[in-house]
Amino acid sequence: MSSATNNNRLRNITLLLTSTMTVMSGATIAPALPDMQTHFQHLENADFLVKLILTIPAIFIAIFAPLVGWLLDHWKKKPVIILSVILYGVAGTSSYIFTDSLYAILVGRALLGIAVAGIMTSCTTLASDYFAATQLNKFMGLQAAFGGYGGVLFLLLGGVLADVNWTTPFLIYLTAFCILPAIIIYLYEPSTTGNSSPPNVSNQPSQDNTMPTANRFIILCFFLAVAEVLVLYMVPTHFPFYLAAIEPVSNTQTGIAIATMLLTMSTVSIGYQKAKHYFSFTQLHGLGLLLLGGGFLLLSNMNSYTEAYYGLIISGIGLGLVRPNLMVWLMSSIPPHSKGKIIGGISSCFFIGQFLSPLLTEPLVKAVDFAQAFQVIGLVIITLALLFVSYSGIQYVTHSKSKDNKLDNSRLAEK
Repeated sequence: MSSATNNNRLRNITLLLTSTMTVMSGATIAPALPDMQTHFQHLENADFLVKLILTIPAIFIAIFAPLVGWLLDHWKKKPVIILSVILYGVAGTSSYIFTDSLYAILVGRALLGIAVAGIMTSCTTLASDYFAATQLNKFMGLQAAFGGYGGVLFLLLGGVLADVNWTTPFLIYLTAFCILPAIIIYLYEPSTTGNSSPPNVSNQPSQDNTMPTANRFIILCFFLAVAEVLVLYMVPTHFPFYLAAIEPVSNTQTGIAIATMLLTMSTVSIGYQKAKHYFSFTQLHGLGLLLLGGGFLLLSNMNSYTEAYYGLIISGIGLGLVRPNLMVWLMSSIPPHSKGKIIGGISSCFFIGQFLSPLLTEPLVKAVDFAQAFQVIGLVIITLALLFVSYSGIQYVTHSKSKDNKLDNSRLAEK
């Protein structure tokens, strides 16, 4: 193995490990919230403030991700990711030190959100600079997989550490300083003299390249990002209560069921590159949404704990296709000079979706019930999927007619 190949492999591993830190920001401390609430129960509005500890990073990520994206377009990328990782480690572990002040913990969590915005946007932007064509497909699939597997791992680890003391999970953020040396050594500033055109990631350029790179396409991707995460977070938000109403199960059983969906999503994401070889972006998105909507319809008709797995696994397969496809689709269509700004924007949209999910789905659940809520969302997703499938069919017909017209004109020219 050549030195360059080995360095590239270490670079890729470093980038993947760094990207998992974005998942760690929330999953790590979730199991500690009940004990934290007990510790601060003497404070007014303690219930609300403790829950805010979990959600406040998402708000600051949504605010600062576009700003970080703008910075990446106008400054060097490696210093941004290094400073973000240092802030991540300091802000994350500060909550372990200031255990007597809930407001100090909130400030630390807000700074953590800014750090995550920097890490998430920098990692994705660097990936789009380092990789082209099928390499980008493969990496984005791996990044989605690492995020899913990391979420499960950090959730379990946080639970174990929370049993020791509610403050202990905050020490996990020290891993930032373990990854930092690899970031300094193996990540490098992308060349600004490379290709100025976005990489063509598809093996079917005639189908993918017909999508314009105008603002309406970027807005579409932003909308899909919000919708995807909004639907994803409907499962951890409402599924535990829905399942408890159907069959008495333990918290461990519920956690295993939700983890199964995340593990399925991650496993499918690893194979995204192979799927992209056979389908266009619109076709893959339509297929993924169709499976996601079908999974939600199965969940709406479940009658037991066992039956829930069918809907969760099928939903996981759909999410495993949709998550990397959206990012690769966007990155293959945007100009390099505004790459950071646009990736920062879509990163913000992911966390806007996370924040909006309970706000928008809770009224629906109260208006009907859990089963009908999953059914309504499932039907909406399937309708959106059919729009993608229809658009893909129109693309195919248009392209076929264009080829026929070119062939006819060529024959006339020969005569």
